[in-house]
Amino acid sequence: MSENTIYALARTLQQSNGLKQDFNQMLSALQNTIETEYLQKIRTAAKTEKTFSVEHPPKEVTLLRALSAFTDENGREQLDRISQSLMFLHTMQHIQQNVQALSAGNLLEIRSAEGTEALPSPHSVQMAGLLLTLALLERT
Repeated sequence: MSENTIYALARTLQQSNGLKQDFNQMLSALQNTIETEYLQKIRTAAKTEKTFSVEHPPKEVTLLRALSAFTDENGREQLDRISQSLMFLHTMQHIQQNVQALSAGNLLEIRSAEGTEALPSPHSVQMAGLLLTLALLERT
């Protein structure tokens, strides 16, 4: 009886197609989980930060946009590139301000608004800021 068990196990181990298929399924499941649990949330948060910055541009960007109407095509392109760079910096500053505020202990306001969930650690807040920065860099 033990020979049959060993024989069956040896045949199973020898068949690499099943094992390869199992590993492909596990890898696919892991990729899907990472995409839905992390990457989509990071991209959504980055998009929200960018939208906030677009809706609340710094006065320098507003001025450059106004000036672009009085320049030639080359001047408009340069002013647009400068405006995009300033908007990116503005978005980064907004993220950094939020990270600093949350790291400094301003989580009590959020906790009262969000409920009784455990507060994120300062390291988690900093990691979130870094991931948002990387997501914004990916889009530029």
